[in-house]
Amino acid sequence: MLKCTSVSTLKKTIANLPQTPGIYQFYDKDKKLLYVGKSVSIKHRVNSYFTSKNLGPKTTLLVKNIKDIKYIKVFSEFEALLLEAELIRTHKPFFNIEAKDDKSPIYIKISNGLIPLLSTTRKEKTKKGIFLKGPFPSAKTTKAILKQLRKIFPYCQHKNPKTPCLFVHLGLCPYPYGTAKAKEKYTKDIVKIKTLLSGKSKVLIRELKAEMQCAARELRFEDAQLVKKQMLNLQYLTTTYTTPREFMERPTLVDDLTMARLKDIKKELGLKKLPRRIECYDISNFQGTNATGSMVVFINGQSDKGQYRRFKIKFTNKPNDYEMIREVIARRLKNDWPEADLMIIDGGIGQLNSAIGMITKYKKKIPIVSLAKRLEEIYIPDTKVPISLPAQSPARQLVQALRDEAHRFAIGYHKLLRAKIFLK
Repeated sequence: MLKCTSVSTLKKTIANLPQTPGIYQFYDKDKKLLYVGKSVSIKHRVNSYFTSKNLGPKTTLLVKNIKDIKYIKVFSEFEALLLEAELIRTHKPFFNIEAKDDKSPIYIKISNGLIPLLSTTRKEKTKKGIFLKGPFPSAKTTKAILKQLRKIFPYCQHKNPKTPCLFVHLGLCPYPYGTAKAKEKYTKDIVKIKTLLSGKSKVLIRELKAEMQCAARELRFEDAQLVKKQMLNLQYLTTTYTTPREFMERPTLVDDLTMARLKDIKKELGLKKLPRRIECYDISNFQGTNATGSMVVFINGQSDKGQYRRFKIKFTNKPNDYEMIREVIARRLKNDWPEADLMIIDGGIGQLNSAIGMITKYKKKIPIVSLAKRLEEIYIPDTKVPISLPAQSPARQLVQALRDEAHRFAIGYHKLLRAKIFLK
């Protein structure tokens, strides 16, 4: 918490705010909550209140009354959206509620008909059986949540349309009016959306995993692949999802959990010091073409996107992950970037040995491991048997988060290169 007595003092202390996702709270001299906001960078957003010259009359009035600032870090933008909504619902800050041009708070609404529809509403009281989530601070915030939801679980907004709408053609609406099977699947997806909005992401991921395994056993591979995609997108959206209530009860939760993970990874991997800077590498290619490499960086257990790097593989057009890993690691070590406390390679013992060869060649002493996707086993240099950590292990969760982020970043660059070639 930052305790200040004047705007000038506030400006000085803002320098200590974190550049991470989270929510910020402004208080007046009587410690009354004035406003709750969210941002992917708390420091950047709060600083803008005191540097912008075009704030408008209401925001100018807000800034004049700010005397204290509190903040809560979160793991993802999605968590920030839900935490902001919960704090506003609980405390009803003046500049969030009353100072809205007489507009009432906005909610996400799911109807209770045969075909449940998603929409927004400003009515707090609705008919029995209708699902409401909110209130949210603005229509913009609500639309942001719905947009992210729609990418994972396509939903319908139109009552009994005669023909499929544009969203159907974009893959963002399942058109549940088409067949009985489509209606049944859509009804199940609505339950999943309600589960996610209710803050039960971990439960939902377990259910999706069981559904994917069942489809695979029954040889319904297309269904299994679709569920897997939903599960991966959900995991990326929520990362290590924590409910708004947990953040409210323990504002230091992100720092506490992050430190626990760093200590656990130090212990499990036998490192000499806490890995403050961790780098993770992944290779993406399709039959050797348009091969790309990615380097993602976590500082103190949290992603630092400003230090991410991507590599267009120059080696060959033939698929050879080992040579590609060697090239990426060599190019990284040639650069005068801060030295890593730990390197993680996406792959098995072969990929690990390829990277070790480059580290040895450049006479570096950097701890390095690899993570194999199939069984999520961690390979360590000079050991024949990999480490297999339980799913609830803080160390495993951190390593997986790095690997998944490196994979996402590499895939994104790979798709970009393929799109450029296609356009030519």
